[in-house]
Amino acid sequence: MIVRYASGSFDEKFSMVYFKMKHENCWSRITEKYDISIHTLKLLPYKDKNAIYGIFEIRVNNKHNLKEFLRSLNKESTIKNVTSLNLSELKRSVYIMDLYENYDGMIQGKLNDYNSIFYFDIVKGGLEEKYAVLPSENVKELKNDLQSLGDLYEFRAKYLKNFYDILAPYFTFSPIEMQIIVEAYNHGYYDIPRKTGIRELADSFGLSKSTVQEYIRSAEAKALSSIKLFKLMDELKEG
Repeated sequence: MIVRYASGSFDEKFSMVYFKMKHENCWSRITEKYDISIHTLKLLPYKDKNAIYGIFEIRVNNKHNLKEFLRSLNKESTIKNVTSLNLSELKRSVYIMDLYENYDGMIQGKLNDYNSIFYFDIVKGGLEEKYAVLPSENVKELKNDLQSLGDLYEFRAKYLKNFYDILAPYFTFSPIEMQIIVEAYNHGYYDIPRKTGIRELADSFGLSKSTVQEYIRSAEAKALSSIKLFKLMDELKEG
């Protein structure tokens, strides 16, 4: 097979969409009843089995609300199985849950049908706010399909001018930057209080203190490039 280089860029091939809606199924209804916020961490769709495996982050104010939420969740017809609930290490009020839910009739299923390559959401107060990146040619059809699932209050789309904004490029890091930033993390440079300093890192690599500082700053700037993505999401939401 011969792969030919196509001139141009991804500037108009992919679009980011933002939408806010009240879905007729599970998540909108259940967050309307309880003071709880849900964020999707990972989804694995199995269309042929009419199932989606999801890992979710849940923030809830008290354990009573959590128990009532889980009781209601287990009664939902769209939920196949709640497999686990673990206390997150991030905060006491944040939990991690994984479950299987239906593919058909779910927003996540629609996004998968339209080849979404990025997904971010917050569900609370009976409303689902979602961002996705998908081929620009699929945006109009996605909007039409979402309207069939519930009340679509907002929908905006924008060409993704820099495709790299939604990815985590590996080769932007030089080998030495990657080595130093990982070593710094492993030895507690980013702990509070800090367990190691620039001098110790410089000694372990046989480099000067200023050189190690430069590598760390460069690697940190690249690692924080995801801020561009959140800036783009905020701009799209505000219109």
